[in-house]
Amino acid sequence: MDRDQLKALPASDRWVFVRGRIVSDSVDMDAALRGLHAALRGRDDRKALLDAPANWTEAVKKCRQLLDRYEPIDADMRGAIHSAIDAAAEAWSERNRYMHDLLDARIQGEDDPSRIAENVEPRADDDRYRFRLARQKDAPEVESVSLDDAIREVESIVAAMWRLRAARNFLAYGSWQSMLRGHVEGDWEGNASWVGSDDD
Repeated sequence: MDRDQLKALPASDRWVFVRGRIVSDSVDMDAALRGLHAALRGRDDRKALLDAPANWTEAVKKCRQLLDRYEPIDADMRGAIHSAIDAAAEAWSERNRYMHDLLDARIQGEDDPSRIAENVEPRADDDRYRFRLARQKDAPEVESVSLDDAIREVESIVAAMWRLRAARNFLAYGSWQSMLRGHVEGDWEGNASWVGSDDD
Protein backbone atom coordinates (compact mmCIF):
# COMPACT_ATOMS: atom_id res chain seq x y z
CA MET A 1 0.00 0.00 0.00
CA ASP A 2 1.46 3.35 -0.95
CA ARG A 3 1.28 6.38 1.30
CA ASP A 4 -1.59 8.01 -0.60
CA GLN A 5 -3.70 4.87 -0.13
CA LEU A 6 -2.70 4.79 3.52
CA LYS A 7 -3.80 8.41 4.06
CA ALA A 8 -7.23 7.55 2.56
CA LEU A 9 -7.94 4.99 5.32
CA PRO A 10 -9.78 5.87 8.53
CA ALA A 11 -7.34 6.95 11.28
CA SER A 12 -7.66 3.74 13.31
CA ASP A 13 -6.99 1.61 10.21
CA ARG A 14 -3.94 3.73 9.33
CA TRP A 15 -2.48 3.00 12.76
CA VAL A 16 -3.16 -0.73 12.45
CA PHE A 17 -1.45 -0.83 9.06
CA VAL A 18 1.59 1.20 10.12
CA ARG A 19 2.09 -0.85 13.28
CA GLY A 20 1.91 -3.95 11.08
CA ARG A 21 4.65 -2.50 8.88
CA ILE A 22 6.78 -1.85 11.97
CA VAL A 23 6.39 -5.53 12.91
CA SER A 24 7.07 -6.84 9.41
CA ASP A 25 10.12 -4.66 8.79
CA SER A 26 11.45 -5.50 12.26
CA VAL A 27 11.45 -9.18 11.30
CA ASP A 28 13.54 -8.29 8.22
CA MET A 29 15.94 -6.29 10.39
CA ASP A 30 16.20 -9.19 12.85
CA ALA A 31 17.08 -11.52 9.96
CA ALA A 32 19.72 -9.03 8.76
CA LEU A 33 21.27 -8.93 12.25
CA ARG A 34 21.40 -12.74 12.27
CA GLY A 35 23.04 -12.64 8.84
CA LEU A 36 25.70 -10.30 10.22
CA HIS A 37 26.20 -12.61 13.20
CA ALA A 38 26.75 -15.49 10.78
CA ALA A 39 29.20 -13.50 8.64
CA LEU A 40 31.21 -12.53 11.73
CA ARG A 41 31.68 -16.27 12.29
CA GLY A 42 32.70 -16.87 8.68
CA ARG A 43 29.42 -18.48 7.68
CA ASP A 44 26.98 -17.65 4.92
CA ASP A 45 24.35 -20.38 5.16
CA ARG A 46 20.73 -20.15 6.24
CA LYS A 47 21.31 -22.61 9.09
CA ALA A 48 23.81 -20.19 10.62
CA LEU A 49 21.00 -17.71 11.23
CA LEU A 50 19.63 -20.07 13.87
CA ASP A 51 22.88 -19.96 15.83
CA ALA A 52 22.47 -16.31 16.84
CA PRO A 53 21.06 -15.66 20.31
CA ALA A 54 17.25 -15.71 20.27
CA ASN A 55 16.96 -12.44 22.19
CA TRP A 56 17.55 -9.28 20.11
CA THR A 57 19.58 -7.48 22.79
CA GLU A 58 21.80 -10.52 23.28
CA ALA A 59 22.27 -10.89 19.52
CA VAL A 60 23.35 -7.24 19.28
CA LYS A 61 25.77 -7.71 22.18
CA LYS A 62 27.24 -10.85 20.62
CA CYS A 63 27.68 -9.14 17.23
CA ARG A 64 29.56 -6.29 18.90
CA GLN A 65 31.81 -8.76 20.73
CA LEU A 66 32.51 -10.76 17.59
CA LEU A 67 33.20 -7.58 15.62
CA ASP A 68 35.73 -6.37 18.19
CA ARG A 69 37.66 -9.62 17.71
CA TYR A 70 37.24 -9.83 13.93
CA GLU A 71 40.73 -9.52 12.44
CA PRO A 72 40.49 -9.06 8.65
CA ILE A 73 39.10 -5.50 8.62
CA ASP A 74 40.58 -2.09 9.36
CA ALA A 75 39.43 0.33 12.05
CA ASP A 76 37.43 2.43 9.59
CA MET A 77 35.28 -0.49 8.43
CA ARG A 78 34.98 -1.82 11.98
CA GLY A 79 33.63 1.60 12.99
CA ALA A 80 31.17 1.61 10.07
CA ILE A 81 29.84 -1.81 11.10
CA HIS A 82 29.56 -0.72 14.74
CA SER A 83 27.60 2.31 13.53
CA ALA A 84 25.24 0.03 11.58
CA ILE A 85 24.68 -2.12 14.67
CA ASP A 86 24.07 0.99 16.79
CA ALA A 87 21.49 2.32 14.31
CA ALA A 88 19.69 -1.02 14.34
CA ALA A 89 19.67 -1.13 18.15
CA GLU A 90 18.21 2.39 18.26
CA ALA A 91 15.53 1.54 15.68
CA TRP A 92 14.66 -1.62 17.64
CA SER A 93 14.32 0.33 20.88
CA GLU A 94 11.84 2.73 19.26
CA ARG A 95 10.09 -0.22 17.62
CA ASN A 96 9.50 -1.61 21.11
CA ARG A 97 7.69 1.58 22.06
CA TYR A 98 5.18 1.05 19.25
CA MET A 99 4.78 -2.65 19.99
CA HIS A 100 4.67 -2.75 23.79
CA ASP A 101 3.22 0.61 24.83
CA LEU A 102 -0.46 1.49 24.81
CA LEU A 103 -1.57 3.77 21.98
CA ASP A 104 -4.81 5.59 22.71
CA ALA A 105 -6.66 8.37 20.91
CA ARG A 106 -7.79 10.05 24.14
CA ILE A 107 -6.92 10.48 27.78
CA GLN A 108 -8.81 8.03 29.95
CA GLY A 109 -10.69 9.22 33.03
CA GLU A 110 -8.17 7.91 35.56
CA ASP A 111 -5.28 9.87 34.04
CA ASP A 112 -4.66 13.36 35.34
CA PRO A 113 -4.89 15.72 32.32
CA SER A 114 -2.78 18.38 34.06
CA ARG A 115 0.09 15.89 34.53
CA ILE A 116 -0.16 14.66 30.98
CA ALA A 117 -0.44 18.13 29.49
CA GLU A 118 3.03 18.99 30.81
CA ASN A 119 4.57 16.10 28.88
CA VAL A 120 2.60 16.05 25.64
CA GLU A 121 2.69 18.34 22.61
CA PRO A 122 -0.51 19.67 21.01
CA ARG A 123 -2.19 16.89 19.06
CA ALA A 124 -3.55 16.46 15.54
CA ASP A 125 -6.64 14.34 14.84
CA ASP A 126 -4.75 11.15 14.11
CA ASP A 127 -2.09 11.51 16.83
CA ARG A 128 -2.10 9.00 19.64
CA TYR A 129 -1.08 9.13 23.28
CA ARG A 130 1.64 6.57 23.84
CA PHE A 131 1.50 5.29 27.44
CA ARG A 132 4.32 3.22 28.86
CA LEU A 133 3.20 -0.03 30.42
CA ALA A 134 6.54 -0.58 32.17
CA ARG A 135 8.87 1.97 33.73
CA GLN A 136 12.12 2.72 31.97
CA LYS A 137 14.83 5.13 33.02
CA ASP A 138 14.92 8.40 31.07
CA ALA A 139 11.72 7.61 29.15
CA PRO A 140 8.47 9.57 29.45
CA GLU A 141 5.45 7.77 30.87
CA VAL A 142 3.26 9.31 28.20
CA GLU A 143 3.87 11.25 25.03
CA SER A 144 2.07 12.20 21.86
CA VAL A 145 3.04 10.45 18.63
CA SER A 146 1.79 11.15 15.13
CA LEU A 147 1.25 8.79 12.24
CA ASP A 148 4.18 10.53 10.54
CA ASP A 149 6.35 9.64 13.57
CA ALA A 150 5.37 5.98 13.13
CA ILE A 151 6.07 6.15 9.38
CA ARG A 152 9.51 7.62 10.14
CA GLU A 153 10.08 4.64 12.44
CA VAL A 154 9.30 2.29 9.53
CA GLU A 155 11.84 4.20 7.42
CA SER A 156 14.44 4.04 10.23
CA ILE A 157 14.00 0.28 10.52
CA VAL A 158 14.32 -0.10 6.75
CA ALA A 159 17.53 1.98 6.69
CA ALA A 160 19.01 0.02 9.61
CA MET A 161 18.12 -3.29 7.95
CA TRP A 162 19.90 -2.26 4.73
CA ARG A 163 22.96 -1.13 6.70
CA LEU A 164 23.11 -4.52 8.45
CA ARG A 165 22.80 -6.24 5.08
CA ALA A 166 25.63 -4.05 3.79
CA ALA A 167 27.79 -5.05 6.76
CA ARG A 168 27.09 -8.74 6.14
CA ASN A 169 27.84 -8.44 2.42
CA PHE A 170 31.03 -6.56 3.09
CA LEU A 171 32.27 -9.26 5.48
CA ALA A 172 31.18 -12.14 3.25
CA TYR A 173 32.09 -10.77 -0.18
CA GLY A 174 33.94 -7.48 0.25
CA SER A 175 31.07 -5.60 -1.43
CA TRP A 176 28.57 -2.90 -0.42
CA GLN A 177 31.23 -0.64 1.14
CA SER A 178 29.58 2.50 -0.25
CA MET A 179 26.29 1.79 1.54
CA LEU A 180 28.06 0.74 4.70
CA ARG A 181 30.14 3.92 4.87
CA GLY A 182 27.54 6.27 3.45
CA HIS A 183 24.47 8.02 4.75
CA VAL A 184 21.50 5.65 4.30
CA GLU A 185 17.83 6.61 4.20
CA GLY A 186 15.06 4.04 4.19
CA ASP A 187 11.77 4.65 2.43
CA TRP A 188 8.19 3.53 2.89
CA GLU A 189 8.51 1.05 0.01
CA GLY A 190 11.23 -0.88 1.86
CA ASN A 191 14.10 0.41 -0.26
CA ALA A 192 17.10 2.49 0.69
CA SER A 193 19.06 5.28 -0.91
CA TRP A 194 22.47 6.39 0.18
CA VAL A 195 25.22 8.85 -0.46
CA GLY A 196 28.59 7.08 -0.38
CA SER A 197 31.87 8.46 0.81
CA ASP A 198 34.35 9.93 -1.70
CA ASP A 199 36.88 7.15 -1.25
CA ASP A 200 34.61 4.26 -2.31
